[in-house]
Amino acid sequence: MKNIVATLMAFCMVASPITAYADETEAPVVPDLRITGLSQGERAPFTGILLTPDALSKVENDAKLEISLLKTQHEFGIQRLQLKLDAEQALRSSEKKLHEDLFQSQLRRIESLEEIAINKRPDWVLPVAILTSFVVGSAVTVGITYAVNQ
Repeated sequence: MKNIVATLMAFCMVASPITAYADETEAPVVPDLRITGLSQGERAPFTGILLTPDALSKVENDAKLEISLLKTQHEFGIQRLQLKLDAEQALRSSEKKLHEDLFQSQLRRIESLEEIAINKRPDWVLPVAILTSFVVGSAVTVGITYAVNQ
């Protein structure tokens, strides 16, 4: 079944030509940035918006103020992120030191317990344990032999 579907797909791809149509590109619109001075009563040489020097200064100052505000917000955002990063690094460092201290403390505790366990057993315990085991084993053997012979 898969071979039939694959063959059919290959045939469809070969049989139908692939065509692509490009969109017609329009010429980019170039903004009209002409500036000219006018006297009162003089006719403007083009249509558009007429600004007084004070209005133009206000527009320019508003744009500069907005750019300055955006720069300040950007710098504030960078400083806030840097402080957050520094706080996270300090937290990570303190947690790492805490875990290292806990590990060292547990290691010292284990070593002290091992030392206590090794030094706690007196020297006479091992020979007494061996002798006791031999005596108990012999008594059990004698008891079983006596019980079987009876």
